[in-house]
Amino acid sequence: MRIVLDTNVVVSALLWRGTPHRLFAAICQQGHVQLFSSAALLEELLHVLMRPFAAQRLGLIGHTAREALADYV
Repeated sequence: MRIVLDTNVVVSALLWRGTPHRLFAAICQQGHVQLFSSAALLEELLHVLMRPFAAQRLGLIGHTAREALADYV
């Protein structure tokens, strides 16, 4: 199965530990599920992660926007 996650879902999964994070963790554990993205979605994700609210949250967990993006990729 191939899945594309919306940028808002990815941001929530990376920054908080709610339902999107649990969904992302479940996808990562499944061998038959592949997570797909595109250059445009990854660029959008980076821009959102660089916004003040996201940068502040990432700082609390010791990451930068680029590190979070690299981990996601």
